Amino acid sequence: MDSEHKHKVLASFNIRSLGMIVVISDVEFGFKKGMVLKSITSKHYWEVRSRILHSSYEKRFDGENEIISIANIRDVDSLKNRTKTINSYEYIIKPIGHHEKPISGDYLVFTVTVAVRVIYKVTDIYDDYLLLDTNNGDTGVLHKKYVADKVQIGDYVRHCEQKYHDLVDEFGNFIYRE
Repeated sequence: MDSEHKHKVLASFNIRSLGMIVVISDVEFGFKKGMVLKSITSKHYWEVRSRILHSSYEKRFDGENEIISIANIRDVDSLKNRTKTINSYEYIIKPIGHHEKPISGDYLVFTVTVAVRVIYKVTDIYDDYLLLDTNNGDTGVLHKKYVADKVQIGDYVRHCEQKYHDLVDEFGNFIYRE
């Protein structure tokens, strides 16, 4: 399920020592580490790693993983005014299943794949995530920590009450692998 609240990408770039950075506007509550953002146009996914703070003037959100960056003292006032005006903040993100950065002008939404009473087919396996076919022509991602280690492409996953997803076949029958 994708959130209806869109966040505009103002800029994105790579910094060798930090990784992929995205500047996002219209951030109301912040993004916790591990949240997944999805591009509306490209349908690519990114995992939020941490927020970059440049000064003590920046608004802080509960639960965010933060990295402090040293800002030029002359830029603090402009930074303070910019973040108050459009609620834009910088985040370190990690691409899921690709190497692309978000495109300026695109919109990102918070996404979560919920497999309640539905089974989803695993179409690809990435480092930490599974790419799922959600049966409506769209895709979803699910962190591997919620599924058995023996998952394979072509398997199906189904949600159970313990927030751990069962491996099943296309008919919902359990798959056991040793």
